Amino acid sequence: MVKHMIDFRDIIAKGRVECEPVEDMLHVRTKHAIPSQRFDAEHLSVNSYIALPGTFKLPLRIDITAQLDEPGLYLLVGKGRINFGTLCSDNRRMDDIIKPARKVFFYHNQMPMKEFTDLSVTYNLKEMQILIQGEERYYSQKEKYMKASEFPERNEEGFSIKIACDKFVNLMIKSITVTEYEDDCKIIRQGKELPPAITTNQWEVSGEKLSMEACIARLPDEIQKSILCMDDYFKSIKNLKLKRSIERNGNKITYVSSDYGFSYAIYVGNELFKHSLQWYLITKGKPETWHRKADFMEETLSSLQTSNQEFAQRMYNDLEECVGCYGLCLARTPYSFGDRKKYVCHGKLFFQMNKAGFDDARTFVDEINQVVQRKEIASKSS
Repeated sequence: MVKHMIDFRDIIAKGRVECEPVEDMLHVRTKHAIPSQRFDAEHLSVNSYIALPGTFKLPLRIDITAQLDEPGLYLLVGKGRINFGTLCSDNRRMDDIIKPARKVFFYHNQMPMKEFTDLSVTYNLKEMQILIQGEERYYSQKEKYMKASEFPERNEEGFSIKIACDKFVNLMIKSITVTEYEDDCKIIRQGKELPPAITTNQWEVSGEKLSMEACIARLPDEIQKSILCMDDYFKSIKNLKLKRSIERNGNKITYVSSDYGFSYAIYVGNELFKHSLQWYLITKGKPETWHRKADFMEETLSSLQTSNQEFAQRMYNDLEECVGCYGLCLARTPYSFGDRKKYVCHGKLFFQMNKAGFDDARTFVDEINQVVQRKEIASKSS
């Protein structure tokens, strides 16, 4: 048995990721979107990550003690990956290290936010196990790598180990240990049924129409208050005519301004959430007829630039970059800001997942409202 206590000074940062030791811990922050929702047949690769030095052979055990402030964390081993602490609607939480299928696969991957959590993954020759905070979350004797003909050669080369996070997530790592075993990891089962994967928002009002209060009930109190304040705010902006809808499983709350072609969405996952704004595509008919009713992103950023340059710059940085899902993707949207230009997925702007993020969303919608009012005045005077 060889135990590798990873020295943070040996960690290699690749792509748009910040990585620095902070008080005997490693602080990691990704600054560019990664294809966390597109682990599928396109075989998209994660280009922003931290890598452990060298490669490692099975049987092995990976132990990480880490803290996230927002979802989610991705452990990349060989060609596969395991997702931790992602929204319940995430449908590709794990894949094989040699023969990834990129198909829907769930396991109970929840972990607390803003708390240090012990994560342990064991790749034995005939078994695999995942522990989160000491609880067995996954066990299998039927992983593809176990019977893959190319396994001996790949194992002789060794497997790379990488860690990635979603854009702007703050990851703090206390320790990383990789233990290589000679023959067997000696996995210890916990002797109880594995907890089921949570794939929907677990609102508890049965037999009744789902209310917004019910589908946000498991979120932290401060976030619940912020969401309800956003709801009141949208109701107060009469001219944008924002209409609210709730997805039937309670996983998404959407506000749509059909007159001006933009929507604001809150993706809810029990204790977790995300929220974003975008100018949406109208997809009725054949793909060549798809279009947007409006897209005032550049005008809104330009308008913000005159009153709050720092805020405008930050919003442009927070736009969700296109990661190249499709060669001719109609949702791949170019935006210019000053002398900068980037391609954005669905014209989507993500906000930070805290009270300040909701304040930013209100400020941005306020500016859209100003842009719309100026356009209406100009239209009437022409």
